[in-house]
Amino acid sequence: MILTSGLSVYSAAMESGNYEFSVLVAESGLLCPNCGTADCAKIHGRWLRKKIRDLCSGDLFQNLPLLRVRFCNKSTKTIYPAELWRGRSTVTSILETAFLAIDEGIELALQRVMDAGDGTDTVSERSVRRWVKRVGNRIPVAAKALDLVSDRDPWNAQFEATSALTASGIEHFLTHLFPRHLLQLRRQWGYSLLDVAPPVPVELPHTMNHPKPVFLHPRASHDPPPKYLPRGRRSWLIHRE
Repeated sequence: MILTSGLSVYSAAMESGNYEFSVLVAESGLLCPNCGTADCAKIHGRWLRKKIRDLCSGDLFQNLPLLRVRFCNKSTKTIYPAELWRGRSTVTSILETAFLAIDEGIELALQRVMDAGDGTDTVSERSVRRWVKRVGNRIPVAAKALDLVSDRDPWNAQFEATSALTASGIEHFLTHLFPRHLLQLRRQWGYSLLDVAPPVPVELPHTMNHPKPVFLHPRASHDPPPKYLPRGRRSWLIHRE
């Protein structure tokens, strides 16, 4: 399971080519919109993520390769490891940083991140506050989607509303969260746990097709010609046309 084994194992396998493409597609859960299977999947190319950092361990992954898959209807999708999202840090390290910010304060969380890294890339307080807000909104929904919290669970009351979520609730979620759950959420939602949800397409109401306007010649009269023209006007009308 390359996608759930961490970025170190994933990066080594992609650089050495020690992987099977069909197994990788099956692990990611990508399906063709046309045939509903992954049998028609082919390698379309690869692109690189320049820099991904683990905020807790300080590990830095540069030029991380990502495979692009092409299906029979000519649509393309990307195979993502479990720890990746659109940000520049791993998902698990952001969850742990948000837990520290709620439990011990933002200043101490920033200090932990600074001590783990090499000091070149710093995390701003604004970013940590944004992560705390997003984690508080996503964890209750993710816990219900993954069935990590049952109705008889004493922690169920904290996951009913985001305002009641505390550091102990996040810690309970992290102890039951595994990389396979992150892939499962990506398959269900179509995006990662921390990604911004795409906008829902709005269907416009059906409107009747109005007839197209007819543009007359600028010198033509807007009044239809009479059926019977009086004497002397026929030559004037022919000359005007």
